[in-house]
Amino acid sequence: MLIENKTAVVTGAASGIGAAIAERLAEEGAHVILTDVDDARGEELTQQLVGRGLKAEYIHCDSGDLESIAAMTQRAIDKHGRIDVLVNNAGVTRKIKFLDLTPKDWDWIQNINTRGLFFTMQGFARHMAEKGGGVVVNIASIAGKGAKATSNASYAGSKAAAVVMSRVAATEMGPSRVRVNSVCPGATRTPLLDDLEKANPSGFQKMLDETALGRFATPRDIADCVLFLASDLSSSITGQSINVDNGMMWD
Repeated sequence: MLIENKTAVVTGAASGIGAAIAERLAEEGAHVILTDVDDARGEELTQQLVGRGLKAEYIHCDSGDLESIAAMTQRAIDKHGRIDVLVNNAGVTRKIKFLDLTPKDWDWIQNINTRGLFFTMQGFARHMAEKGGGVVVNIASIAGKGAKATSNASYAGSKAAAVVMSRVAATEMGPSRVRVNSVCPGATRTPLLDDLEKANPSGFQKMLDETALGRFATPRDIADCVLFLASDLSSSITGQSINVDNGMMWD
């Protein structure tokens, strides 16, 4: 097992990509702490993992609330003594045209995707440095690297910030043996993509045609990349942003 006896925190883990990441890390031996605002789904997934004999627990966390982030961070550290891996997956978005984006929309997205991600990363990175090392994986997006297809400008900006903040953190935390990388999914097979296929078949096909491999990623594909970065297989990799997009972008 690649991360046996490690303790990992996965934010936004109640569904979608976050759920796949939590499951994959648990399958490879980690004790996974799932966090989310959707307590019902988070608890349900946790119990499913435990029912399979995997090590998992759930802690409520609103990634748009700094007090909630701090409380979750301290609770996880107090209970386990050491957190080895943080996967910053929590994020929000919706389709908003450029001219329709309001300050309220902007703040909602940036508060969770940028501010929340940064302070979650900072809190756990400080702890990891004190314990002699650790791994942070931030979930960004190819939208933050210039992909034309994006839900809105604020979302794309928040994902660009995730990439850049990961690089700065990797540079500053490297001497403390804390590795920081970001994963940039492209279009991924989630219910949102399924809805697009039904609502706009031509747009769906256009996106599919832009992939080199002729398919979209699955949440499991994203989770496999996160697992690689969380494990010692990537022990010399830090400050990088890895696309998981079936060849939609070359960056």
